Amino acid sequence: MRITMRHYFDFGPDRAVVGDDLVRPASWDALRTETSGPFSLPKTRPDLERTADEHPELAERAREIDRLLEAAGAKTVASYGVGGGPLELWLQRLRPERRLLLTDYAPQTVERLTHLFPEADVRVHDLLRDPPLEADAHLFHRVDTELTNREWRELLRRFADETLIVVATEVATLPRLAAEVVGRLRRTGLSRAGWLRTRDAFEALWLPTHEATALRVYDLDGWVLGPRERRNMTAP
Repeated sequence: MRITMRHYFDFGPDRAVVGDDLVRPASWDALRTETSGPFSLPKTRPDLERTADEHPELAERAREIDRLLEAAGAKTVASYGVGGGPLELWLQRLRPERRLLLTDYAPQTVERLTHLFPEADVRVHDLLRDPPLEADAHLFHRVDTELTNREWRELLRRFADETLIVVATEVATLPRLAAEVVGRLRRTGLSRAGWLRTRDAFEALWLPTHEATALRVYDLDGWVLGPRERRNMTAP
């Protein structure tokens, strides 16, 4: 079933800086730079190194992504919506010779990422309007909730000639969607935090522009997308 549903999240005391809607550059900057919780951005490179080491699931996810990139012969990869950056640090550790282009649309986040990743090319990039960067492959790791279906389709048209790796934050089941509705009814003070989608809703997004190979990226669902007229990368 193709279902897309608004997602709400309880940020607790951090709601004071997030506000009613997370999906804005100012809200993400505040959450990244003014809080110390799980969404915060490390202040120093040693802090980032420790954060990466504390999340072995990110290391395993990065190994799966690295395997796909190596199979494609990708020498340059652009990662969009980097946020805190621990996954990208793992990618850099695994393949330091590969060129990394790191982006986010929140300016303070980009400024701090520039200091955290001196070896990478860090840029402000808005997925709602900017064209793809020059790269062999494009990584969308857990940015799916940020975009409406219309925004996703417009993005995919701009990236129609590119190879993409999409790693979903969550593929929603019917029980999960029901729990979302119940949670809204029972709790107050929630902030809008993007969108939830079923598998069919995800896969309908790229039907006009890309061929897809579904795969498991360690603990999350993902897809490798290649332009319909050619395939740059396939899952082994």
